[in-house]
Amino acid sequence: MTTGAPPPPAPPPPSGAAPPVTFTQTAQALGGVIDRLTIWLLDLGTWLLGAMVAFNLVILAALLTVGPVDRAVLIASCALAVALPPAVSAFALLRLVRDVEQIGLEEAAIESFRAAGVEIRDQIGSQPLAEIRRRRTHSALRLSYLLLGVSVLLTLTGTTACLWHMAWWIAVAFMVAVAASLAVVGRGVAMSPRSPRTKRR
Repeated sequence: MTTGAPPPPAPPPPSGAAPPVTFTQTAQALGGVIDRLTIWLLDLGTWLLGAMVAFNLVILAALLTVGPVDRAVLIASCALAVALPPAVSAFALLRLVRDVEQIGLEEAAIESFRAAGVEIRDQIGSQPLAEIRRRRTHSALRLSYLLLGVSVLLTLTGTTACLWHMAWWIAVAFMVAVAASLAVVGRGVAMSPRSPRTKRR
């Protein structure tokens, strides 16, 4: 019984081709981008969450005076009420991380213990304090923006239901405007820069 010939080896990549990008390299690159944008992301998240909380409180207060007159008002009240805890939690988390970064809590604690005669290492286990702060900040950003996304979806649901209480076509127009705005923003972000030839034209 004869066996088939082994498959030929894969041809080597051309000399001028770039090596394939691995997941580890991509994660490191994204981590470097987040490191550069950390302060901006903290400020942006805090601003968005503060505005979200204020908006939800104003609309929810108005709905409480209306009362459960129909299903749309009930849905709007439920969605806006449920959107508040994630937004408040994410806001508090971002503020806590930002304040700890600004005051340098770990360094202040180490200096205080050293002044009292207690020697404290500038690392915990095998990780230096800078790496621990970096990991903590990245984790707080991920959790906060996840909670922000949940709060945004619930707020959009509540706002749509509130507008549906007025008239169904107002709610439809609102959703169309939201979709169109997101499409415009996405196109603006994804738009590639113009070539020098196009700029000369």
